[in-house]
Amino acid sequence: MKALAIEKAKVLKALIELNKISKIIDTFIPIFKNKTIPKQDKVYLHGSFNLGGTISGRLSSSNPNMQQIPSSGSKYAKPIKKCFSAPEGWLLCSADFNALEAKINALLTKDPNKLKVYSDGFDSHSFNTYIYWKDKFPYLDPNKPKDINSIADTNKPDRQNSKAVTFALQFFGTYRTLMNNSGFSEKEAKQIVANYETAYKVSMDWVNEKLKQAAKDGYANGAFGLRIRTPIMKQVIWGSSKMPYEAAAESRTAGNAISGQSYGLLTNRAQNEFLARVAASKHRLDIQPIAAIHDALYFLVKEDAETVKFLNDNLIDCMEWQADAAIEHPTVKLGAELCIHYPTWADEIKISNKASLDQIQEVTDAITDCITNRKQ
Repeated sequence: MKALAIEKAKVLKALIELNKISKIIDTFIPIFKNKTIPKQDKVYLHGSFNLGGTISGRLSSSNPNMQQIPSSGSKYAKPIKKCFSAPEGWLLCSADFNALEAKINALLTKDPNKLKVYSDGFDSHSFNTYIYWKDKFPYLDPNKPKDINSIADTNKPDRQNSKAVTFALQFFGTYRTLMNNSGFSEKEAKQIVANYETAYKVSMDWVNEKLKQAAKDGYANGAFGLRIRTPIMKQVIWGSSKMPYEAAAESRTAGNAISGQSYGLLTNRAQNEFLARVAASKHRLDIQPIAAIHDALYFLVKEDAETVKFLNDNLIDCMEWQADAAIEHPTVKLGAELCIHYPTWADEIKISNKASLDQIQEVTDAITDCITNRKQ
């Protein structure tokens, strides 16, 4: 029986992996195959970004769906990202919010266990790894960031696994979600959920109160006045064991939006403010917005150190905006980091916040030298 259970687990994990890669193949390979390669050996994909495609207010994407690009931590991210690079004379740059949804959730709910991750210097993924599997770490002091952060070096597989768990549970997944998406046994999945609910009771209670009010009003309020309609919840006894599937699904969608997802609109806000600055500057023809994927903004930027410095100084400043009473905090701050992707999207050269012109010049000169050498 034990051998059979092991084989079943292997099959389940293989199916999960197949599902992950199928999304990428179905999204991009047909697009690549149907494109005619012009003389300059470059193919341009003109995907659509849709304003009204999500309940949370975020942009959606289609033809192809750029949101299907896996995160950097996925083993499938690099192969597909290696297919993308900047045209000659330009740099592909991006700026990604640092743990935006997790920080927003902590700021909105005022959960002390979530806030201390960012105020006390914990690595968030290591902290959650400890929460989910604390029995594995009896020798660590949960109040010492140095102890908890050591998990990043000593238990890399568990830390990587914690990311999917956090994403699932923060957005109203259940133990079955963990079993289906990550291949955990029922016993382990239930224990992880119990540990999560104990550690983050404050944030869970906050969301439940908001949903209870949404069931009365027929709507919930998200970021920047966004209203999430909940007509089905209003028609049922919310929270009862016999609540219809449709009402439960609507409550999950609303809960996700009000507890963090709707603040993905900060990405839109940052881009709008930044593009206004670009339009008023001498760089207005040298910086082109090309994509907004999840919490990251992408630009084509002229291969010029001064232009990159303008991008770094101004875009990061726009992404650090926090002048909303619901998310203001004396120590927990929003932030982002600029990357230059060279030679392909799969490769990252990180540019520190407030980097000097000389520091950026070193990077752009090195890229120019590489380009010159490759042509020879």
